[in-house]
Amino acid sequence: MKSIIQDMKHNYLINAIIMVLLGLVLVIWPHILGVLLCYLLGGALILMGVIQLISFLRGERLGFYNKFNMLMGIVLVLLGIWICTQPRIVLSIIPVVVGVIVLIHGLMDIQYTLDIKKAGSDKWWIALIVAILTIVVGLLLVLNPFTAYEITMVLLGIAMIYDGGSDLVLLAFSYLAQKDTDRRVREFKGNE
Repeated sequence: MKSIIQDMKHNYLINAIIMVLLGLVLVIWPHILGVLLCYLLGGALILMGVIQLISFLRGERLGFYNKFNMLMGIVLVLLGIWICTQPRIVLSIIPVVVGVIVLIHGLMDIQYTLDIKKAGSDKWWIALIVAILTIVVGLLLVLNPFTAYEITMVLLGIAMIYDGGSDLVLLAFSYLAQKDTDRRVREFKGNE
């Protein structure tokens, strides 16, 4: 039984260290995860495209479907190559899309704020402040997408460092508590 608990503590320790190290990587080099994901996505698209082209060359399907395999294969390979060679552009698209959605939401919030004011609420200005902040966040995402992405990765890295660090602290306290319990058991046995 003790070896199972030791194995669990050992695995917990390894996981905590990995979380801290990955968190540090994201804080120090926030773009690395996104670039890696772009390479994986691009590689997967290239592989899918090559499979489509092989299917075309084998002539496994006739007529329109065979031409479709060729066209899809070429498109997938080119898209995969573009994603692998331009990860910064790909990564900047995601925050722009989210920024546009947030911006539209902020504009809708302005309309809701006006409705709240028309309804006679004295606190309508709180909703206005929230709506304006939402619009500002949307504009920041649209106008400076890569910085927004990097900030997100840094925050994720900080969260991972905290998670792994808190696990290490818990393990240290667990070790100290176990050591104290073992000492008490030895003292109790010695007093018998």
